[in-house]
Amino acid sequence: MGMRPRWIRSDHVIASTQRTVDRQFLFRPDPRVCNLIGASAIRAGEKNPVNIYWLEFNINHEQNGIAPISESREHRNNVIHFKQTFHRLIAEGLNDILGREGAVYSTPSRSIDCLDEMSVQQQFFYAMTNVVKDGLVDKVSHWKGFSSYAQLAAGKDIVFTWYDRTAWNKQKHRKNAKPLSAFVRRGRIEYAALPGMEHMSLTERQRYIRREVRILEDKFRAERELEGRSVMPPEKLEKVDPRSRPRNPKERTKMPLCHCSCPVLAARFEAELKEFLAAYWLASAAYRAGNYYVEFPVGSCRPPLIELAA
Repeated sequence: MGMRPRWIRSDHVIASTQRTVDRQFLFRPDPRVCNLIGASAIRAGEKNPVNIYWLEFNINHEQNGIAPISESREHRNNVIHFKQTFHRLIAEGLNDILGREGAVYSTPSRSIDCLDEMSVQQQFFYAMTNVVKDGLVDKVSHWKGFSSYAQLAAGKDIVFTWYDRTAWNKQKHRKNAKPLSAFVRRGRIEYAALPGMEHMSLTERQRYIRREVRILEDKFRAERELEGRSVMPPEKLEKVDPRSRPRNPKERTKMPLCHCSCPVLAARFEAELKEFLAAYWLASAAYRAGNYYVEFPVGSCRPPLIELAA
């Protein structure tokens, strides 16, 4: 079965999960990889502004929460373009760091709409504590891989660096050309406040996040003790080969239609989605029949119109 057409709504946060190819441990803790991810997010956001709510990287998969910054078609499309640019930059940089070639991500992301504040927060805290759930660390603060926890919960000022190769390439053939080292750029990721937490002060949000994370850490710790599992020792985690993979990978679960704490909202979304898909397939049929200016439903990503000059 093919992928369902994307329906991007400005009133929903999109929670996405995407695994590495063959579930390899390409995102194992490494300062270079952490800087690459942060710099890639900033660069992608400069070209395609979106609201970033969280960015969490487990050892072999990424989890994020993003949304358009407004209802305009351009800003809705930015969600797609942001991910494309973000993942391209990660793949290029990661292949350079690890001396590898080929794809980094195995399949398209599992992107699911969060319909209400409670479901957004559930996905946020699940993503943030996923490394604890998987037994990689005992506390989120111990995780040395990329996480938004340090900034969102502890208020740390994290600066990422990268080379502006575009500016360097424009002048490198001049007689007084500057070296690449002169084109270092620095930046910070600006995270948006979660829906339902906008009214809180920065200190209140940080305190709230730390409290909820501790609750889940205690829960996962109790589950590990009950199952007789232990946390991976830090020295073992540092020696993980990025090209290795899980011995017993978990089976992929069925992707839910949406994340929602209210059955009424979920049923309404399902009905609206059916209407959207019906309108999309009608527009798609007209487009394929030669009507290249047909209107696609709001929130969809229509095929690009390519005109050839004689």
